[in-house]
Amino acid sequence: MDNINWRLLIVIYILLAGVWGTLVKVASDRLNPLTISFVVSTSAWLTVAAVALPRLDFQNKTGVGIAAVCGLMGGFLVVIFYSVLKQAPASVVIPVSTLYVLVTVVLSYLFLGEAITIKQLAGIVLGLVSIYLLTS
Repeated sequence: MDNINWRLLIVIYILLAGVWGTLVKVASDRLNPLTISFVVSTSAWLTVAAVALPRLDFQNKTGVGIAAVCGLMGGFLVVIFYSVLKQAPASVVIPVSTLYVLVTVVLSYLFLGEAITIKQLAGIVLGLVSIYLLTS
């Protein structure tokens, strides 16, 4: 996918994520959170394996270790996400759950030395306002 323009990829991502958000709510209404977590994660793993297997490179042990920790965290996140989605509307859960980017921006500033612009600060404030508007 490295040779596909990132703008096209992000459009595809947005469209697929939008359809996914609707379908996943339908599935979560019919399955318990652990079952949907297992089915979705296994299906995702098989998709990634089919695309990635020919190009895997485990040379950087630190990168592999961090990726493994991310995978473990992702597993917990999947179970938590589907537990929340079982209890609340997709139109609230999915937009609010994407606000994790606020945490990422702050942690990137604190630990990676990335700058935060005034525009990004405004985005953080608007993100916090959106949580209030979506959940009240």
